[in-house]
Amino acid sequence: MSDLRVRRTRKLLREALIELVGERGYDTVTVRDIAGRAMVNRATFYAHFDDKYDLLLDVIGDTFAPVRDNPPLPDPGVPGWLVEFLENLAARRRFYLGVLGEHGSARVREDLRVYLEGLLRGRIRAAGIEPVRARVPHEVVVAFAVSAAMGSLVWWLEQDEPHPAEQAAEWYLEMLTPGVYRALGVG
Repeated sequence: MSDLRVRRTRKLLREALIELVGERGYDTVTVRDIAGRAMVNRATFYAHFDDKYDLLLDVIGDTFAPVRDNPPLPDPGVPGWLVEFLENLAARRRFYLGVLGEHGSARVREDLRVYLEGLLRGRIRAAGIEPVRARVPHEVVVAFAVSAAMGSLVWWLEQDEPHPAEQAAEWYLEMLTPGVYRALGVG
């Protein structure tokens, strides 16, 4: 019973954050706002999360899990995980614009950029891609790829009627993958 209550409370807090950020943007939302929307007291909030940023990371972590768990430089074709990831972002479009968009949080954007760059660096190392084979230093490739990914993602979410996730994934891969492979000296 207790486990069910914990899951329900955490779900209510997550949903409250998603709604509030979608309405007002991340920076203006307070723990008091989140607790009020979830109909719990602040002590209950703090029993589950350290602060609103901890809750935000919990929400974003679920959405970005496919990016963490799948290769960022896929084989030819559009991987299903990428389409599913984009569909999940589109389903929470207002929330992600409230976090990553023009009126979102600079801290969140920076932390996400650093996180994604670390993932890409790790994938390049794990693939055994030697820096001596690269046409462009790895750090430049990583910075470019992550900036392009985040910029195109925000652009896509900002559209009044976003293009289908599969189309957005195809465009992204068409623009980015050949250049990244070539810059890294692969293929």
